[in-house]
Amino acid sequence: MISTEKNKTADDFRADAAIAIERSAESWERSDTDGCLTQWACGWTERLSKAKAQIREEGDTAEFIGLWEGDRRVKAKQIETKFGFTWLLHDDEHELIARRGKKFLPTGEKSRVLKSLGLTQRLERAPAWAALDGSGHGLSGNVWVSTFRTGDKWGGDAVLAD
Repeated sequence: MISTEKNKTADDFRADAAIAIERSAESWERSDTDGCLTQWACGWTERLSKAKAQIREEGDTAEFIGLWEGDRRVKAKQIETKFGFTWLLHDDEHELIARRGKKFLPTGEKSRVLKSLGLTQRLERAPAWAALDGSGHGLSGNVWVSTFRTGDKWGGDAVLAD
């Protein structure tokens, strides 16, 4: 039976990571540094498999930062602009938009704007998955493992982290 990611367990993902390490070592033994691309790819496969194993162990969830007003999760998401990251309020947040005068709020625990509105950034747990992400082109670019929300992008399915 062919295993898909959907029915893999955390142990299955850890086994995938171990196979990637083994393939990298075999490549090194076979071709020394001539196998650098294989070894590079195996390293990223290992890191991605370990991230997926952790997410699976945590009930297909991960920790993110959320915007909270007391015990209420504010319908907001972080977006990246040319000036950096900012909170974008959902159109349903009429009262907060009216008090602020706009839909954008600064990020950061020390934000005076957030404090003046009675808002805090808190760790929350939400449905998640992981993938390789990157920027640039080819080997001159950057790559990383990215953990992302798979549920409500506005945080409606989030719960406060322990």
